[in-house]
Amino acid sequence: MEEGKMKSNTVIFTEPYKAEIQEIDCPKPGKSEVLIRTEQTLISTGTELTFLTGECPEKSKWSEYIHYPQKSGYSNVGIIEEVGEGVSKDLIGKRVASFSGHSQYVIVNVNELRMINYEIKPEEATFFALAETTINGIRRTGIELGNRVVVYGAGIVGQLAARFLLAGGCTEIFVVNRSEARLKHLPDQRAIIPICSTKEDPISIIKEYTYGDMADIVIETTGNADAIPEEFLALHQQGKLCMLSSPKKKTLIDFHDCCNAVSVNIIGAHTSSQAPVKTYDNPWTCERNSETFFKLIYNKQVDMSEMITHRVSYKEAPQMYQMLLKDCTQAMGVVLDWR
Repeated sequence: MEEGKMKSNTVIFTEPYKAEIQEIDCPKPGKSEVLIRTEQTLISTGTELTFLTGECPEKSKWSEYIHYPQKSGYSNVGIIEEVGEGVSKDLIGKRVASFSGHSQYVIVNVNELRMINYEIKPEEATFFALAETTINGIRRTGIELGNRVVVYGAGIVGQLAARFLLAGGCTEIFVVNRSEARLKHLPDQRAIIPICSTKEDPISIIKEYTYGDMADIVIETTGNADAIPEEFLALHQQGKLCMLSSPKKKTLIDFHDCCNAVSVNIIGAHTSSQAPVKTYDNPWTCERNSETFFKLIYNKQVDMSEMITHRVSYKEAPQMYQMLLKDCTQAMGVVLDWR
């Protein structure tokens, strides 16, 4: 083995629809870097499957990101084993989260770490990356006590959104999804109203529950461009539609009827909209949003117990991706164990 390097088993997308475990070199940490021994990682059943299939419109942002071979994943939790120049040795042994991929060992810049300062399970912490974006989106909508909110999609982001809205005091949280199986992972709470859109008409149910007032906010998490026009119908005038998904094709709407005539606000809420630095006016950086997520779990304000459906060794990762390609509705959180 080359001096200064170790080997690290890593998930690689070698070509469309094919994932492999490969052994790659892992260098020693350089200046401002740390070496992390991975404990667990989370498969993102939305974004990662897009990268695995390569199915996206030509000349879209997606097409710029996807190439092969490519490392996969961005939700990693592990223990710091070694630090580079300029990094305090006090960090050695600390549990951290990072946007690193599915790999036994990863190198991360110390400024990109998410410190896990609470006694929570590593498997629960792996949801941090998706939780950051979800918390940011909810915050940008200006959620208030008593709001009526519709979440379209009951995948991981939709499930997280429902839990955060519940913790935030929303009194009616409609969760719309085509798959009844995914709706069963929602918390059993009176405020959460699951709607299977293949069996029921979401707009009629929302209208009935709200006595015709409709929803204050819609949160889009499906990534289905064809579903978005209906989502405007769930809102009252001057309502808000928050985009937490990344549709892979164009959405066709009558902008006058859906947005301008009814004064609906469309809110983009991906990672880039989080505060780059902490200020008194806006302290909600990515790091602060992750800390909020960890604290909500620690305080038992958010229950993650129904979010994880598969816990497997990293060696089974290729089989997990094939399962998800066949029917991703049969899984929610798929956690790979690297220990």
